[in-house]
Amino acid sequence: MRISFVRGAENTLIKQDTVIFDYMKKIEKDINAYKVLYFYTHKLQSQSLKAMQRQSLVETFETVVKKSAGEIFALPNEDIIVFFNKKCNDEVLACLVKVRFMFHDDPLIRNADDLEEIGFIKFYDLSVESGAFRDIIRSTMQEGNGGVIGASAQKSKQQSSIPSVYNTTTHKLRRVLTPEMLAKVQKILSVADFSSFIRRQSICAVIGKAPPQRVFEEVYVSIPDLREMLLPDVDLTANPWLFLSLSETLDKRVLETINRHDDGSLSGNFSININVSTILSDDFLEFDENISASMRPSIILELQLVDIFSDIRAFILAKTFAQARGYKVCIDGITVDKLKYLNRANLNCDLIKIIWHPSFMDVIHEDQHFMDYVNKAERAKMILCRIDDPQAVEVGNSLGINLYQGRYIQRMLNAQPRRTIFSVRK
Repeated sequence: MRISFVRGAENTLIKQDTVIFDYMKKIEKDINAYKVLYFYTHKLQSQSLKAMQRQSLVETFETVVKKSAGEIFALPNEDIIVFFNKKCNDEVLACLVKVRFMFHDDPLIRNADDLEEIGFIKFYDLSVESGAFRDIIRSTMQEGNGGVIGASAQKSKQQSSIPSVYNTTTHKLRRVLTPEMLAKVQKILSVADFSSFIRRQSICAVIGKAPPQRVFEEVYVSIPDLREMLLPDVDLTANPWLFLSLSETLDKRVLETINRHDDGSLSGNFSININVSTILSDDFLEFDENISASMRPSIILELQLVDIFSDIRAFILAKTFAQARGYKVCIDGITVDKLKYLNRANLNCDLIKIIWHPSFMDVIHEDQHFMDYVNKAERAKMILCRIDDPQAVEVGNSLGINLYQGRYIQRMLNAQPRRTIFSVRK
């Protein structure tokens, strides 16, 4: 069923027989097992962002609601209420990581560490706060003089299987890329159907034992797949300068492919690996002109650490331009031993991506200041990537990291049942 408006009498308090209280009566026998998450959406300062993301907020909690016989309501002042069973608490916290990302650009959320502390959300434990919650609803309805939206599950949406990242543990003896080979590859790429080279992998919020919540997808070109299709006996990355030229060609084709995507599958909430030089090129300007202003904040540009420090001035110029246009910037390629030298705030980026490695545990045990590095980098904006086993998630959670990417995360995501989509009908 779709979310639909249920109108109440004008200029009256919400009564016991209205939809929210009716629902509370329905779960009365088990009400001690329920919590309410109240979103003060009306406090958001960006009206355009609020309008775009409100439906996405509802959809974020659809699985939790369906799983726990919960419900979602929208109040006349645009606030959102989520009823859920306490057994799904970790899943709700994972959903909140995604919500933070969705509303990241709103002034209310931008620099906040605690969404409850700034008054954007509030939890109500109905076993002890049922009366306080009812008072809030009555007060809100009195101010709004309007109706309430009840939510239940509607149509199913099939998830596509997304290829996992390539395995980097197998090495073969290959020829080194030459300028002549590069020219051949670039010529093929200029005329080939580039969509066959595109891969995707999800970045998810994972907290405790809750299933992963997809936050955004990385859109990338698999270099091993590209090599196997074009020059299987050549190491495309052996010569860094020739590989840089190749990667700039790949950047251009990825941007062209995204601009031509008209099936709706790349409508936002994705990241692309890109060179600093590409952001400063005419190709990116053309890409930017074809991207709507409302879509830019949902696109993350991933820049490699080695590329950044090869020309720090160019990076600052590219980052400043990209962020001014509305894009988010993520620094990729950070190993655990490099974390101590980075300050996310000084680099003024939105996210950082740290590569998981088993040596992570050794560094944590040997360096007593490691948690200081994590705090300085802001764990809420850290992504732990190349996750191949559950141990990485356990370690990440112990550090307060909530965002993950890798084959293990993708397997967990693909194993989830089909989701039912909520939509608002006015």
